[in-house]
Amino acid sequence: MSMTRRTFVTAVAGLVATPALTACQQQASVAGWVAAQDDSLAVLTWKVAGGGTVAMPGEGWAARDGFIQLQLAGGSIPGEKVAQVQQSGDTLTVTLESKDGPETMDLLLTEWRLTPSEGGVDGIGHVMVDHGGGDVRELDKVEE
Repeated sequence: MSMTRRTFVTAVAGLVATPALTACQQQASVAGWVAAQDDSLAVLTWKVAGGGTVAMPGEGWAARDGFIQLQLAGGSIPGEKVAQVQQSGDTLTVTLESKDGPETMDLLLTEWRLTPSEGGVDGIGHVMVDHGGGDVRELDKVEE
């Protein structure tokens, strides 16, 4: 059997990525919030003209019953991981773990469940994500 470089790289990437993608869920408990990666959550969706629904291609958030669903976009290796969640008034600021070294160019959406230790999520009006290096972005809220 003959194998091209592209076939070889694809096969190796699949072997390396599979354990990373199916690894146990990441979880952090900080500042009154628990952040847990939750692969059971469906990707966030937008309503479009004509009444259709399409998957949101990037980062965003939605208030759910008792938690905030946070969708992060990044390379599949090493993947996005929440380091800290802080609340100030109606704003949640989510700080991601810093990444050292290369990461893949492919796009992976990861779903996170942000649950308050006490109280509810009705008062949350803004979610900011700190990607490090001064890159702080306010995410779009999805109303479903």
